[in-house]
Amino acid sequence: MKRPILTFFFAFGVAIALHAQDGGEFDQTQVITGDRTLTVQKAFKISEAATPKDIEVKPGKLSYQMIPKRPALTVEVDTIEPAKVKVREPLEKLYKGYVKGGVGTFATPYLEAYYASDRDRDLSYGAHLRHLSHNDGVNRPVGFSGMSQNAIDVWGKKIFKKHSFQADLGYQLNTWHYYGFDPQDADIDRDDYRQRFNLFDLNTGWRSYYRDSSKVNHDIGLDFYYLDDSYESNEFGVNATADLHSYQGDQFYNLDLGFDLISYQGGGLQPFVFMDDSTTVIPSDDETNAILHATPKVILRRDGLRAEVGLGLYGRFSNQARFHAFPDLEFSYALFNNIFVPYAGITGNVERVSYRTLTEENPFVLSQIPLENTINRYRVFGGFRGSVSSQLSFNMAASYQKGDNTPLFVNDTLVSRENRFSVIYDEVKTLTFMGEVTYLNEGQWGATFRGQIFSYSTENEDEAWHLPNFEFNLEGHYNLYDKFIIAANINFIGSRQVKSLWPIPDQTTEDGGYWKVDLDPYIDLGLSVEYRYTTRLSAFIEANNLTATKYDIYYRFPAQRAFVMGGVKYSF
Repeated sequence: MKRPILTFFFAFGVAIALHAQDGGEFDQTQVITGDRTLTVQKAFKISEAATPKDIEVKPGKLSYQMIPKRPALTVEVDTIEPAKVKVREPLEKLYKGYVKGGVGTFATPYLEAYYASDRDRDLSYGAHLRHLSHNDGVNRPVGFSGMSQNAIDVWGKKIFKKHSFQADLGYQLNTWHYYGFDPQDADIDRDDYRQRFNLFDLNTGWRSYYRDSSKVNHDIGLDFYYLDDSYESNEFGVNATADLHSYQGDQFYNLDLGFDLISYQGGGLQPFVFMDDSTTVIPSDDETNAILHATPKVILRRDGLRAEVGLGLYGRFSNQARFHAFPDLEFSYALFNNIFVPYAGITGNVERVSYRTLTEENPFVLSQIPLENTINRYRVFGGFRGSVSSQLSFNMAASYQKGDNTPLFVNDTLVSRENRFSVIYDEVKTLTFMGEVTYLNEGQWGATFRGQIFSYSTENEDEAWHLPNFEFNLEGHYNLYDKFIIAANINFIGSRQVKSLWPIPDQTTEDGGYWKVDLDPYIDLGLSVEYRYTTRLSAFIEANNLTATKYDIYYRFPAQRAFVMGGVKYSF
């Protein structure tokens, strides 16, 4: 009986175990009541420390033999650039000034002096004095052609931390004679046709030098001048300018501002005493006008492309206000590392015409003339420039320009016998072809050739009076061992058309009741040689019109014959 019961319980336990191994679920709860003590048996430890044992290792015998063999090597020798060592050479000795003087043909004295401060980081100043005069030097039947030019200038510049201020004060006294008449017509004293100009001018400037190119740098100028002459004409001028510019990334922004004011009073015109009718008197007149302009512009550079995009805004103020707007565009593209740079553009502006600008171009004008500013409606241009090497550069271009109120000089017959000039204004369109080549071997010699060909078209006048149809100029200099400095220039001026209101024998009149005169082309050759005896003392000789060409500077105003002058120069 007991055996079957034990067998049953054994089989039941095995079944339960097998069921648990098969992953079946089994819950069991055990409740133990009483105290239980948990103990850990002591671990078995080896109390003795490990001791090292020496093991004898017998090395084997190594045998080898040398096999002599030379490897085949290929050696290539190449050049390397020499090391660049920056050597700062001592500064060349600086002379503070010089005195230069000489005498020439036609009783010509010449004197020039210059003085400037020594090298200084933040202050410079100086003065300049010049005198040149000559007696009569024309071998044609004209009046006394003597002249005199005198000038004195003093200037200074102060550099601050981020700005600089400069000022220039000057005075000029120039004397001319209206010699373009035949003295056999009348016995007249030279003082009666002498003209003398007095010019005072003051130029000031305030400029910034910000290192941060994104800041707005400025260049501000304020200029004054006063001009008068022997015929009680005078002119006062004020010119204020401001140039603001800044970089923003790869873009350059520029704003050009200006205000130009003149006040001109012409003297009364009295005919010369040898005129057939000397009763005409033109009363004095005055003129005040101003030009205000603003030209914003942006310059872009991308790879070889350079683009200038701007707009010129101008206002003219006299009896009434007039306003103008002109495009200001120029595009260029650099090819082959600036060897060849084609460019093109269009621009325009209002150009100041004053008594000062006219007398500087032609000192024989009447002392009372109408003043009209030139309106350059447009100037379209294009060409290419570049540099073949660091020594040779070139520029070729063509342009077409339209200018309203372009001044043209015409010989006067109202108060003079064509020995003074009046000014007439006309619309002139000008087509220009220009070419220029420059070669410069620094320290030894250089040469520049420039040529221009003009074609004019006028609105009211038959020709663009006194304007040449071409101009060619060649200049060069040569330094021989720093002892002889040789310079030469050749000017080739084309023919000019002249409007004459004085009867010309054996010539028919034009439809407008005047006579047309052609002034022939001419060549003027100049040469100068300087011999440097020491670094301080040198001698020079200069010559003009070496070909003794007979030509007119203006109609009835012939140029001097060949002129030669020599002298010395001393630096201190």
